[in-house]
Amino acid sequence: MCVGQELLDQQLEVKVSVIAVARSIGLVSDARGELSGTIDQSVVLAAISGLATAHPGNDDLLADAARHVQRARSAGVVQPDPTGLLHRSPAGATVQLRYRSEVADVFTDLAINIGLRAAKRLAGTPA
Repeated sequence: MCVGQELLDQQLEVKVSVIAVARSIGLVSDARGELSGTIDQSVVLAAISGLATAHPGNDDLLADAARHVQRARSAGVVQPDPTGLLHRSPAGATVQLRYRSEVADVFTDLAINIGLRAAKRLAGTPA
């Protein structure tokens, strides 16, 4: 396999992995290509943390992504109702909401940054 094709395959694999995680937590645009609504910050941070095992050597990028999520515009804070249907939490922990579109941008940037880092590593290895 040629080095260029190997690089492309690795970049696509990384991009799909990060984007697949984003999709799995509901960061999917609608039929018009728009993303609306809110998402629980703790769900997003857990997803980013889960990417750490899949992408060793990128802890700094993942930490940066987590910081961006924490600094994103607040979409509100919800105090869960233990008996309610929405935002149910037996522990009653407060839920920090973030805008889905802003969080999706963080995942897009993360996929690009991990892909660029992989490309630099590959470019630095002798053929």
